[in-house]
Amino acid sequence: MQAPNTTTIAFLHTNSEHASQLSRALRLRLPRHELFSWLEGDEPPARDIRILLALGTVSHEHLTGLPALELVQTLSDGYENVDLRAAAELGIWVSNAPSDLTGNAASVAEFAVMLLIGASRQLARAIRLQADPPAGTVTVHKSLEGKTLCIVGLGSIGRHLVSRLQTFGLTIMATDHHLEDPPPGVRMYPAHQLTTAIAAADYVVICVPGSAANENLFNASVFGAMKRGSILVNVARGNLIDEAALGAALRSGQISAVGLDVLRLESAHEPSPLRQFSQALITPHLAGETDLSLVGTVRYVGDLVDQWLDGIKPGSLVNLPDNPRRPFPPATRRPTEPMSTAGYKF
Repeated sequence: MQAPNTTTIAFLHTNSEHASQLSRALRLRLPRHELFSWLEGDEPPARDIRILLALGTVSHEHLTGLPALELVQTLSDGYENVDLRAAAELGIWVSNAPSDLTGNAASVAEFAVMLLIGASRQLARAIRLQADPPAGTVTVHKSLEGKTLCIVGLGSIGRHLVSRLQTFGLTIMATDHHLEDPPPGVRMYPAHQLTTAIAAADYVVICVPGSAANENLFNASVFGAMKRGSILVNVARGNLIDEAALGAALRSGQISAVGLDVLRLESAHEPSPLRQFSQALITPHLAGETDLSLVGTVRYVGDLVDQWLDGIKPGSLVNLPDNPRRPFPPATRRPTEPMSTAGYKF
């Protein structure tokens, strides 16, 4: 029998160390609630789940059969893996965890700097050559100093990236749908002028959402518009790149190197053909997995759950169900307060 004031919550996730760390931290943050671990592919652990915390895909099948479900709360800024249409039809709210409020944006920006330097210095090739010294010629590596870089998508991650790169002596440009209030020293281009912006860039960093509208944003035409020998970094989503076209660009030398934290197929059972390239520095989608973002995400989600149960409508909702299972009177509508992760340790 459930204790008074206890809510049934499920954490839907894949089997990973990051998910295990989140699960432990969430249990500590939400001790009075019944928190179930729900592994993708398994049956729902309970029928009376009111709040679903999600790390990964939330399909129509996940949502149906949960008549008490009111809220899907992602544990990431991205929510493209949630079936928003099904959620709206079923009256279920969906909320994300904004990266600028959880520490995720800062963590991903730091990782993007590492990929930029690693791709420039051909780190993946150097590691391979340690184990198998070559008989070939030595390639001159590239320095960031004096080069031009274009950030595609100047959201939270992009802005954090600007602040970290300005000390490297780079000329920085950016594309975005919103051109107002750019960081000092950054030349802005509207999103539809992508090919114009990247034409003179030695480096291009992708930071846009992986929405359906951005599918294959970087295709053969865009690669052809890039400066020959430029370097591409992607810390956003794998579906933003036409990987066959990128492979062709790497073979031809149009793109000299890449740093990729995300791929279209990230399963070890379905290896990407991009892994065959020695000039490809590829990591397993871990840019945001830091102590900072872990603590910040758990704090944000825990505070949001508390507010939800107190009848406060979160400011991070991303959909509007026609007939929500949990209606909010106008008097209770106020946004979630910004949360700082400074001073917290895990």
